[in-house]
Amino acid sequence: MLKGASRLLHAASVTPERLTAAHRAQTRAAAAQPGATLLVQDTTEVDYTARRAVADLGPIGDGRGRGSLLHSVLAVRTEADAILGLAALRPFLRQPQADRGTRAADRRQRPRESDIWGRTATAVGPPPPDATWVHVGDRGADVFTFFTACQATRSDLPIRVPQDRCATAADGTATHVLRAARALPAADRRPLALPARRRDPARTATLRLGWTALTVQPPADVRGETAVQAWVVRVWEPDPPPGVEPPEWVLLTTVPVTTGADAWERAAWYERRWLVEEYHRGLKTGCRLEASQLRDRAALWNLLGLLAPMAVRLLQVRQAARTDPDHPASAVVPADVIAVVAAKTRQPVAGMTVGTCRRLIARLGGHQGRRGDGDPGWETLWKGWRVASRLVEGVQSAASLPGPYAAVSVLGHCPVRMGVKLRVSTWGTAARGVA
Repeated sequence: MLKGASRLLHAASVTPERLTAAHRAQTRAAAAQPGATLLVQDTTEVDYTARRAVADLGPIGDGRGRGSLLHSVLAVRTEADAILGLAALRPFLRQPQADRGTRAADRRQRPRESDIWGRTATAVGPPPPDATWVHVGDRGADVFTFFTACQATRSDLPIRVPQDRCATAADGTATHVLRAARALPAADRRPLALPARRRDPARTATLRLGWTALTVQPPADVRGETAVQAWVVRVWEPDPPPGVEPPEWVLLTTVPVTTGADAWERAAWYERRWLVEEYHRGLKTGCRLEASQLRDRAALWNLLGLLAPMAVRLLQVRQAARTDPDHPASAVVPADVIAVVAAKTRQPVAGMTVGTCRRLIARLGGHQGRRGDGDPGWETLWKGWRVASRLVEGVQSAASLPGPYAAVSVLGHCPVRMGVKLRVSTWGTAARGVA
């Protein structure tokens, strides 16, 4: 099995795009439903600094680390934060910085790391006629070519604005995005429970809201692009407690904003951005992508193509258990996995909820489930999922045994699908070894 996996990961015809093609096609089909689908995305660093044998990596961090970058796009339905899957997955290398002696014109012609946003939006493509696709990004998404790529693919966006871009107000006067946003009067207010962060305790903040229409002008170094019609939404806390940094979001969206409900909805869309951070955390901490012993960059990226859909599945289970723990587990977990997890932990299959299923999977990974242990982490969830996957493989293998061992199929495979506890017959160690 190890040699077979190595041949697969090192095969010249295998790429992350081909490994995830079926998953991305299924995600796109699910996102084709009428209504809004959020394409939540971000770029993260994959650290392989300790893998000195891998020669074809790029710089990360302050330039002394070695690894690759990964841009992921998660498709999320606005209803109940249902995670559909990956719409795009693009590993790439950071290019070394140009020497100081390089001419400014030559530096502008070099590929930019931020170009990944526009290229990814183009690769995802346009939505079907009845669907609305909304790209959601943090400060790194404030790239004008990303705006125009979304326009070209008939997609929308809300992104967080760090740059005070040149813009034109609705009355035709010249202004800047941040300047216009911070001059807006408060049009609505809403309380928000803020968790503890760093030295700031948990508290409830009263947020203000304002919005206005703007036309964002292309920057001077971007040629051939037209202005983008957008709306700026500002959410802020005017009177924070002493010594506490007040929250402030300045969002730029191409979806029209005409009422306070519209503006709050755009802010709620941006709040889903943390889901892609959780996905990257699950991919690296849970699936242990950075701990691989492979010595070839292409093989490492192929391993990413195998682990990426698994990390999506774990995120689906985790997110569903958080938002609606009483939802049926069968909505997000395969029936075979539910059956073997229930059999292994001596729990009934009938009526199993996603919250219970997540807890039982984590128990297989070593989570004790004591009162002070908190929610299962990514590592125990991943270990439990691997145990459950092996059990499913064993049951499926037992079903194909020839001759007298076919009885294992009756005792070990069919009852699982019927919701009966998994049993192993008296066929001895051979049956136990398979099932």
